[in-house]
Amino acid sequence: MRFSDILKMCLDSLRRRKGRTILTVLGVFIGCVSIIIMVSIGAGMRESQDQMIANMGDVTIIEVYANGDSKLNDAAVENFRAIAGVTAVMPKASLGDYSVQLFAGANDRYYAGWGNVTGVDASALEDMGYELLEGQYPQKGEVLVGQYFAYNFYDSIMPEGKNYVDRWVWDEETQSYSEETPDPFFNPLTTTVTMELRSYEDGADTPPACRQELTVSGITKEDYGKGWETSEGVMMDIEDMRELLNTLENTGKTKFDYSEIYVKAENIDAVVDIEQEIKDLGYYTYSMQSVREELAKQTRQIELMLGGLGAISLLVAAIGITNTMTMSVSERTKEIGIMKALGCYVKDIRLLFLMEAGSIGLIGGILGLLFSILVSIGINLYSLGAFGGGITGELLLQAMFGGEGIARISVITPGLMVFALAFSLVVGVLSGYHPANKAVKVSALEAIRNE
Repeated sequence: MRFSDILKMCLDSLRRRKGRTILTVLGVFIGCVSIIIMVSIGAGMRESQDQMIANMGDVTIIEVYANGDSKLNDAAVENFRAIAGVTAVMPKASLGDYSVQLFAGANDRYYAGWGNVTGVDASALEDMGYELLEGQYPQKGEVLVGQYFAYNFYDSIMPEGKNYVDRWVWDEETQSYSEETPDPFFNPLTTTVTMELRSYEDGADTPPACRQELTVSGITKEDYGKGWETSEGVMMDIEDMRELLNTLENTGKTKFDYSEIYVKAENIDAVVDIEQEIKDLGYYTYSMQSVREELAKQTRQIELMLGGLGAISLLVAAIGITNTMTMSVSERTKEIGIMKALGCYVKDIRLLFLMEAGSIGLIGGILGLLFSILVSIGINLYSLGAFGGGITGELLLQAMFGGEGIARISVITPGLMVFALAFSLVVGVLSGYHPANKAVKVSALEAIRNE
């Protein structure tokens, strides 16, 4: 028999038994929808986790800390740069035993009772991915300030309660903080900023050990993955900090121990190997990739559990297919006998019944996939608030494909679509295997005589 003849007989058989076919397809449909929706929710959890980690900082950065005899010095910096896959290394240092006070404006009108000053390798800022909002990367003698640096200052002229700018503005209508941040008292790029240093051992009334005017070259975007100083601190080149400390302590030190070193990998896949190599050198490390892997492991377990619950429905559907095909074989004994009497090959008869079972699985899978996509879009639209404010084209695209800052609850990936269809087809074929074998064992003469 030609394949086209077998296909035509398969479709004719399914049409003749519409009621039974529809009910069996419905079982596969329910099972397929259960699996897809359950797994898609797990994928949505993974997307939410990735979004959360991305908001927390750069996942390609590894933070390195000293461990016992393993010092963070210039030799360590060179060792890290030599590791394969490392694109940049950023040593960091602090002012150690000195507290910081900051002043700005004419006659020190604006003041901050504390400040975070961090020494960084200014030449590596761009390679490390520090993003500038205004200005340029610092040269020697210049500093970079965090995005919200100016909000730490108070106005010494204004009365209590009005002498500071709160960047967190509560919106009563939306019951959330406003996305629009009010302007601070001054712009650090155009206003004189002065730093005073005091030893922690000295009192507040003690004259400062150092008073230095800062030349602010730029304002960097907040990124906690690169350090808290990108939000509210001051970033000074390490060489400038070394000179400052040598002047304060009247020393001529050329060696410098760092508080921490940031290592940037060329991509996320290289992070694990680089981090392990740094650990092998005897250092402590921390990276968002480590957190991401732990969360991914938990998500995979949840996905397997949810997928297993959905698979139970498909297993019930498989039993239904087996039952349907077994009944079909019993009802079509004469047809099978005639096919054998006419010289049909056994493999063609087996293929016919396997094709019928597979068709039931595939049809149920296709319908289940289409319905699951609609349900997934509906869930995401609801989570995005579309049903309260109206469905727009932009919201529909976000519900279907996501977007920057958008974490969907249900995510149906292309891989999941292919898996669902393939799994439904395989379940159908396997469910029809036993009935197909039963069909080919029917004796032609016995079948015709019994009918």
